[in-house]
Amino acid sequence: MSIAVARSSAPDAVRTEPLRVMVVDDSVVIRGLISRWIEAEPDMVVAASLRTGLDAVNQVARVNPDVAVLDIAMPMLNGVEAARQIAEQCPATRVVILSMYATAEHIHRALQAGACVYVLKESVGAEVAEAVRAATAGRRFVSAKVADTVFRDYTRM
Repeated sequence: MSIAVARSSAPDAVRTEPLRVMVVDDSVVIRGLISRWIEAEPDMVVAASLRTGLDAVNQVARVNPDVAVLDIAMPMLNGVEAARQIAEQCPATRVVILSMYATAEHIHRALQAGACVYVLKESVGAEVAEAVRAATAGRRFVSAKVADTVFRDYTRM
C-alpha cells in the first residue's frame, strides 16, 4: 500500500485516501496522457481534467484538489496567472507547472506565482508522479534541465 504525505501542516501527517489531482492542459492528448500516468499510481486519482486556466480557477474550490497540474501556456488564462489565483483561493492546493519552456524567466514567474514544482513536458512521463508527491509534501521540484537553467542563471548573478 502506498501512503502519501497529506496537506496538513504537520510534516509527518499521513493519509490513506488517494491524492486528488486536477489536470489542466488545452491539449486533449497531453491531458489524457497525464491523466493516465496519474491514474496508474495507486495513491493518486484525477479529480478533474480541464482545458483552460480559467476553468481551473473557476472549479478549484469545488474540486478541492491536493495538487493542480497546470500547463503554462493556455488560452483564456495562462498557467502562471491560474497558479496565482489558485494560490489565493485555495492555499492548500499545491501547483505543478508543466512547460515546454526552460528559460529562467518562465521558471521564475511560475515559482513567484505560487508553483512549487516546474516540470518540462519532455520529461513529464518519468517525473509526473514524483512531481505530484513532491508538491503534496510541500517540497520544491524541478526537471533536471530546469535545474541546470536555474543554477546557470544563479551563477550569473
